[in-house]
Amino acid sequence: MASTELPRRLVLGSSAAAALGGMLTGFGTGRMSSPREATAADADGYLPFYGKHQRGILDAQQAHAVFAGWDLHWRAGSKKDQLRALLQMLTDDAARLASGRGVLADTEPEMAQPPCQLSLTAGVGQALLDVAGHGHIGTMPEFPGDQLQERYGQSDLLIQFCAQDPTVLHHAVRAVSKNLRGLATRRFAQTGFIQPAEHGFRNLFGQLDGINNPAGQLREAAVFGSGQDSWIEHGTTLALRRFEMDLDGWDAVDRAGRDYALGRRQSDGAPLSGQQVDDPVDVHAANELGLPKIAANAHVALARPASGDEVIHRRGYNFAGETSGLLFASYQRDSATSFIPLQHRLAAADALNTWLKPVGSGLYAILPGVREGCYLGQTWLEAV
Repeated sequence: MASTELPRRLVLGSSAAAALGGMLTGFGTGRMSSPREATAADADGYLPFYGKHQRGILDAQQAHAVFAGWDLHWRAGSKKDQLRALLQMLTDDAARLASGRGVLADTEPEMAQPPCQLSLTAGVGQALLDVAGHGHIGTMPEFPGDQLQERYGQSDLLIQFCAQDPTVLHHAVRAVSKNLRGLATRRFAQTGFIQPAEHGFRNLFGQLDGINNPAGQLREAAVFGSGQDSWIEHGTTLALRRFEMDLDGWDAVDRAGRDYALGRRQSDGAPLSGQQVDDPVDVHAANELGLPKIAANAHVALARPASGDEVIHRRGYNFAGETSGLLFASYQRDSATSFIPLQHRLAAADALNTWLKPVGSGLYAILPGVREGCYLGQTWLEAV
């Protein structure tokens, strides 16, 4: 590694665009050394980078996240070779950061060291699938009520950074961003946070979010499928939507009205048809007057999967600042048969829409995991 690392970073520092023209060909094909052996557990606070799936999907949700999107710059020559070089560089950076090391030529490597379950999850848009000549996920349609802003729109490359510590997290974002200068323009960096609870987390409406996520083998099947029913084996898709919340308007709604709009009690997250948070949502349950306990346009009624194909894994985050709301991140093996039909139902009639404004939307193919000595996307790029 000593003979390849320094020239690589010197090249990037002097002419990153030239590097993507092919100067990094072959990088990442050897063994990537690590200061500690990767294990299946994260008892030391570091999530192992290598595996059949990328981290940050099935792992317990970290408290802090940044969803960063870039649009690539192309030079003369093979776009596929340029994409390969970028992914080789990104793999090395991600492996180092996840194990508590700085990237090559890191000016603040100490900021990468504290163990905090840092994960980097990489995905690409349909435009890069077309460059590779393999894979199809399509693009996110515009839904009723969308007021989309270009700055939160579809990007070529997406990286989901997650960690328990915001300082380590933002160092990772900055380190990767510096190495992408000249190779890509960053479209957005959407920062989120949660306070993990026993069941999901509280969104800024005060409601428990992410309660109905699948678990165990059902979750893995919903997210990754069997290979034949996902865009690539061990890969998945990510639907990322940015919803601004009208918190001032929500303040004017009484507790009964809030519970009615959601179909769950704000106090404990239990469906209005049950007593416990884990009780199933029964849209046929009636009260003593014979009226439905859960309204037909309540959020939980419309969000219920119409079939097994519509099961999704929610991994959202709150955001706050000049505006506040929810970064809705949904993982599923096939967005066309799950997230998109579900979102069409919600956009058309969800009672919560009164207080929600969708301003960002994108759809990404999440690359399979990687084994040591390989690079992210290698099985995808070399499939044809």
